[in-house]
Amino acid sequence: MRQTERVAEFPNPLSLPDEIALLMHKDNGTYYVSANPNTAAAAAEIGELALRDRVEVRGTAVRLLDAGWSGLPWMDRLLAELQQRAGPDNQPVDLTWWLPGRTSAFQVHRQVLVEQGLLRREHRKFLGVLPDDRYYPDRATRDQLVAELRELAAGTRPVDGRLALLSALTVRSGLAYMLDLNRAERAELRTTAEREDLGEAVGAAVAATLAAITAVPAIIVSAGG
Repeated sequence: MRQTERVAEFPNPLSLPDEIALLMHKDNGTYYVSANPNTAAAAAEIGELALRDRVEVRGTAVRLLDAGWSGLPWMDRLLAELQQRAGPDNQPVDLTWWLPGRTSAFQVHRQVLVEQGLLRREHRKFLGVLPDDRYYPDRATRDQLVAELRELAAGTRPVDGRLALLSALTVRSGLAYMLDLNRAERAELRTTAEREDLGEAVGAAVAATLAAITAVPAIIVSAGG
């Protein structure tokens, strides 16, 4: 297993799970509970690792390639957890149980968004006792992500690894049904997520991750058109 030097990767402040977490939030400060936010964010974490060549996905299992420092606290913790689970022989980790076990993934990336200024947290209490905070998304950033998905569906934006994974996660989690995408746009995004000839456009690592996202039952919430 290789180890990267201590140089922060990818200047883009938003990772794939950050983008999914932002899309999950509604304008009223709540979020789409039915879109399975923790599992969707956990799957997006694996997608981000694949984009950075940190893991190799085979079937519905993931093998660690590089556990070196990333410069992102959430990613460094995740890599350490995967390394511990893989053991000294670096055994593949089965995503069918790993993803449902990441029960704090959504909260982790919600906090990242708060720190980035892309979610505004409003402290509230229900009945004056129970925490009932609201998290209001930055509309411009969120709307830009939705616009990218629409452009991909319309064929006016070329597919790349990040956008292919964002599309697949949006569809498979059921989030596509909550973002005001029409039937034709959802169908095109689903077609992109399920295409088997994307390898040349997105790379083998991303293509394998797309196949896993399609196959792992824990991610799949959506049905119908």
